[in-house]
Amino acid sequence: MQAPIEGLSRALDRWLVDSLHAGPAMVGLVHLMVTISLTLLLAWLGGWLCRWLSRRLLDTGSGLASQLLALCARPIRYVVLFLGLSEAVEDAWPGMRGPGRWLAGTLFVMAVIVGVRGLGSLAQRLVDLVIRPKLELPEDEHRTATLPGSPRSSSGRALVPLLQRIAQVVLWLAGLILILDHFGQNVSSVVAALGVTSLAIGLASQQALSNIIAGLVLALDHPFRIGDRIRMPSGEGGEVLDVGMRSTQIRLADGTLLIVPNADLVTARLVNLSLDHAVRAEVRMNVSGLLNIEELASFLEEQASEVAGEFLQRPAPRVHLLTVSDRVELALIVWLKRQADLPQIEEKMRRIALRRLQELTAQLAAPRPSA
Repeated sequence: MQAPIEGLSRALDRWLVDSLHAGPAMVGLVHLMVTISLTLLLAWLGGWLCRWLSRRLLDTGSGLASQLLALCARPIRYVVLFLGLSEAVEDAWPGMRGPGRWLAGTLFVMAVIVGVRGLGSLAQRLVDLVIRPKLELPEDEHRTATLPGSPRSSSGRALVPLLQRIAQVVLWLAGLILILDHFGQNVSSVVAALGVTSLAIGLASQQALSNIIAGLVLALDHPFRIGDRIRMPSGEGGEVLDVGMRSTQIRLADGTLLIVPNADLVTARLVNLSLDHAVRAEVRMNVSGLLNIEELASFLEEQASEVAGEFLQRPAPRVHLLTVSDRVELALIVWLKRQADLPQIEEKMRRIALRRLQELTAQLAAPRPSA
C-alpha cells in the first residue's frame, strides 16, 4: 500500500514542478490539501460504512453486531480524521520543528484518546450485553429467588463494574504506550516496570484474586443461584443468600450464617437441592425398626402438607426409606416455593415428628394388657 502512495506522490511532485513550475512551498501546500481531502473522504466513508453494515446486520437479526458497529461509527470517523491530519502535517513539512511538530503530535494524541474512549465504550457495551445477563438475574427472578429482607446477589453488581474498570485501565495503558512510542520514547522499560508491578501485586494478593476469579466462574457457570439450597461435602448446607466477589453466604438450618470462600465452592462437589421454582426441605430421622413405618410416614406427609400450606409445591411430601437395620433412617422430603422460610418450616416439621415419635415409642413401651 505504501509503494503506490509514494509513486503517486512522486508523480504529483513531477507534474507540479514540470507543468506549473511550483516551488517547494507550493508542492508542500498541494500535498497538504490532497491529504486533507483524502482524510475527510476516508473519515466520512468509514463512518458511513459502519452505519450501513449496522443496518444490514439489524435486518438479518444480528442485533449485537449491529449495535457494536453503530457504536464504532463515530470513533472510527474521528480517529481516521485526526490521524490523517497528523500525517498530512508531517508529510507536508517533514523536517518541520516547533509549532507544526507540536500540532502533528497533538492531533495524534487526540486520535489515540478518541480511539481509547471508543474501545472503552465498546468493551462496556460488550460486558453489558454479553456478560451482565449471565452475572445478574432478571428482576422477576430476583423476586422469586430471594426471601423478603435477604440481600440480593452482589456478584453481578460488583463483577460487572470490575470488568469494565479493568478493560478501561488496560486500554488507557495501551494508549499511553502508543503515545510514548510515537514521540520516540523508550517504552520497553515502561512495559517491564508494569510487568514487574503486576507480578508483585498478583503474588501479594494471590488468595484474594483466586476467590475473585472463582466468584466470576460461579456467576458465569451458575451451579447454584440465590435462594438455592446446597449441601457441601462436609455435610453442611443451607440456603444461598448471596454470591459475592470473594465469598458466598449460606444460611444454615439453625439460622446462622456460613461464609465460604468462592475458591472452595468451585473445587468442591456440591449437591443442589433446588429446582427452577422450588427448593427442597428435608427432615431426617433415625427411628426404631419396631415402629409402624407406614403409619408414621402417612402421618408425617399429611402434617407436612398442612405446615407448608400455600408454599407447597409438587411433587407432594413423601417419606423416603434410606437405610434398613435395627434402626431405620427416614427422610421427609417437601418441595416448597422459593419465597418460603425453609428453616422455620423444617423446625416445625421436626417438632411434629419428634412428638409423634415420642408417642409411638411410649405406646411401644407400654405394657400390653394380659389376656
